Amino acid sequence: MKSSLLSVITLAGSTATYYVFFPHQGGNSTTTPVEVGDRSTVLVIPVQPDYPPFDPTKTYNWTRTGSKAIIDVAASPIPPSYLSQPCFTTGTLIRTATGPRPVESLQAGDLVMTRDHGLRPVAWTGGRHLSARHLDIAPNLRPVLIRRGALGAGLPVRDLLVSPQHRVLIRSKIAERLTGEAEALVAARHLCGMPGIAVINPANGVGYYHILFDRHEIVESNGCWTESLFTGTQALASISPAALREIRAIFPELFQPHPSPRSGARRFLDGRDAKELLRRHIKNSKPLIV
Repeated sequence: MKSSLLSVITLAGSTATYYVFFPHQGGNSTTTPVEVGDRSTVLVIPVQPDYPPFDPTKTYNWTRTGSKAIIDVAASPIPPSYLSQPCFTTGTLIRTATGPRPVESLQAGDLVMTRDHGLRPVAWTGGRHLSARHLDIAPNLRPVLIRRGALGAGLPVRDLLVSPQHRVLIRSKIAERLTGEAEALVAARHLCGMPGIAVINPANGVGYYHILFDRHEIVESNGCWTESLFTGTQALASISPAALREIRAIFPELFQPHPSPRSGARRFLDGRDAKELLRRHIKNSKPLIV
């Protein structure tokens, strides 16, 4: 991991010391390096492995501050509860066969309207609540608020709150010139900077919910089109063990030693392309959906 600022603190009344730094990149044993947090994340790591874990309720003394550092950390997976995942939030209205319904009310077997395949049965749903404290510890999990009309064409029809990694369907001439396709899926966090789109920190935490189909689908949420759960490696790594057992029972082929690649409903824009897309839209004052 790399850091532009490194401090050393000592637990009061002991000799246990800890590195404190703002990470640029982090990784685990199965993925390539990724950005850690939202650039306000602070990592505290014991200098020696036998020192007690950092406890924010105890007193620590500042020892010194350096300038730059690269710290070797034993490779280990990031805990699932601290990985961002594509989710809807409590109260999001999903278009179904019986009209819009709150996402938290959906169950397996319910028919949901999809953009490409009409009404499709839900295969699995899951959800959990993240407290305000959890969001403070893992700010990368704070949701993105997309204000009514922020995407263009009056969409969404009401404020939409999604997880940072939840992909939103974009349709514009700029997207077509950039990617060769008129429509693309872009993570909500990459849309921050457009008027009306920003990360927020809910005082009471946030409820996150998944909808899984037998294939990756695009569904209508608060009037605009967004993705269902995509069962890629990163998404599965961010789901709790209990939820994984449920998904394994429904789709055992996903957990074979060499599973067949799952294709997305549209092209996923990576951070670089999404940044350029956003820059062009802002520069030309063009909506993300036309």
